[in-house]
Amino acid sequence: MGENKHIEEIDAFAKKYVKEIPQESPSLSFTANLMQSISQLESVKSTTRYQPLISKKAWFIVLSAVIAILFIRLNSSKEGLFTLPEFKLSFLEKFRYSGVIENLSISNTTFAITVVFGILVTIQIIYLKGFFEKRLH
Repeated sequence: MGENKHIEEIDAFAKKYVKEIPQESPSLSFTANLMQSISQLESVKSTTRYQPLISKKAWFIVLSAVIAILFIRLNSSKEGLFTLPEFKLSFLEKFRYSGVIENLSISNTTFAITVVFGILVTIQIIYLKGFFEKRLH
């Protein structure tokens, strides 16, 4: 019962002071001012120019790299424009896994693709992090 009385006192106190606050009314030009500010916001929104994340120049470089990789002979008897390092898992011989990894081999092409993929993912993460940090500030 004591809690309800306390709530009723607070309610009566709030009603008393709310009645004493003078009632405000908007100015006669309120609607015109509001519509003018909305039209200014719309003009700002329409001037935003969207740019692609990857430019045409960057797509050209990527396409050129893919075409170059496709036409370079990676595993041929002739020596190509460049040679890939041979990736060996000989350091795993120190561990005994009862023959599980004994016959595991990774081709040079798979190794090269994994390295390139890792580099591209790292570049993309760094670029996107900078892009979103600029956007926030």
